[in-house]
Amino acid sequence: MGAIVVGGGLSSSNWVRSKPSDYKGQDLDRALKSFEAVANKMPSIPSNLIPKAPKATIGEIDTCITGLESAVTELQKALALVKQIATALESVQGASGKAAADLRKLAKGKDADKDAYDNAASVAESIGGTAGTALNTIK
Repeated sequence: MGAIVVGGGLSSSNWVRSKPSDYKGQDLDRALKSFEAVANKMPSIPSNLIPKAPKATIGEIDTCITGLESAVTELQKALALVKQIATALESVQGASGKAAADLRKLAKGKDADKDAYDNAASVAESIGGTAGTALNTIK
């Protein structure tokens, strides 16, 4: 197994550049910052983590058991990190949907800024889609 890459377009700077300056919603900003805090923690699981099958000797079986116990410990650590990332991605997904809905609603009341709000809503939807795709790769 190798490392799983998540978060291609999931950056708070990408969102900040797109959102209208007078949009006060902060949920997506916070969710993206939380994701960014854990995104680089994706574990890399070496393909040789699991020891090969032992010969039927006390020494090899004992060594294999020790190796398997170590592998389980490493996999439990990796699972905890991946669960943190999944939780952060779920938050981004939910916050992006809320932001997009808010921005679409606000766009209806705007004349000159309507395009900016529609564009920001599209960016928020795109961020949510990217989070969903990344989430699907780790679930």
